[in-house]
Amino acid sequence: MDINEFKKNYLTSSAKEEHGILVSELSLKLFKKLVHFFPELEKYNNEKDLKLLKYAALLHDIGVIFEKKLNKGHHKIGRDLILENKISGLDDTSNLIVANIVRYHRKSLPNPDKHRHYKMLNNEDKRKVDVFASIVRLVDGIDYNHFNMVDDIIVNYEKTANILTLALGINIMLNIGYVEVLNRKKDFFEHTFKTEVLFN
Repeated sequence: MDINEFKKNYLTSSAKEEHGILVSELSLKLFKKLVHFFPELEKYNNEKDLKLLKYAALLHDIGVIFEKKLNKGHHKIGRDLILENKISGLDDTSNLIVANIVRYHRKSLPNPDKHRHYKMLNNEDKRKVDVFASIVRLVDGIDYNHFNMVDDIIVNYEKTANILTLALGINIMLNIGYVEVLNRKKDFFEHTFKTEVLFN
């Protein structure tokens, strides 16, 4: 299925589509900034891999419309929709990577012993999923109310203290609800990058 067909079929409101576009744009921006502080990310800084990040971020909420009907988390429904329909232009492994990124944009962290679809990937692709999914999870939290209040992120990394600070704007940080969500959504990122994340 073409990427636009996925959006048309499963992101059934303009608000959902706009949220997906924003999460995609911010995820790519954040990744590009992180490369400066974490040189090991350079291996993913190519058109093929960044397309996987872009697609996963765009489609991370495609399972929402079936959540109540199936009584199942939309992150898992989204994974299954991608695996069942396949994004045209991507091979099976790339579809599996995108599906896993969508699956881990919320809730539990990957468990290679218990999670079948994650276990199917080799170690390099598991790491790619961890990096990209942790970024999408964090950015999804930044726009959790779908109000499109952030269009860029200022990133600072204190290597000695191992603290990554993300500046999102004063209006965001005055909202207690945002702070609570961001503190929940940063867990995967901190685990993946082995760094503490602060917001201001």
